[in-house]
Amino acid sequence: MPLVRNCKVCGKQITVYNTIQNKCRDCSVKNAKPIPQRGKQARMWETFRDKVAIPYLDKKYGHVCSVAGCNETKVDVDHIKGRGSHPHLRYDVKNLRYLCRKHHIERTGVPQWTKKS
Repeated sequence: MPLVRNCKVCGKQITVYNTIQNKCRDCSVKNAKPIPQRGKQARMWETFRDKVAIPYLDKKYGHVCSVAGCNETKVDVDHIKGRGSHPHLRYDVKNLRYLCRKHHIERTGVPQWTKKS
């Protein structure tokens, strides 16, 4: 059975259908926190990639695709040994290389939407 209450934020009268509802829709939406779109592991990988992997690969190999004969400079960071079968090598810079988007998709079969540099 619905009850009529006052919103605890703005004081507007609202109809409530349960005992925990105490704000009007406008106040609930206005005070809501945004939902993070990236998980903790994805943020950790992005930080590692941007602050450690990319500078290391740039210094060691230059900013170019690692496939012989390919001179593409728009590249993704690729794991040489896969993350699923070798999780202990996920954050090892020696297991990383640059691949252009075309070669990255050919190798993995699906696009890895990592940062393009």
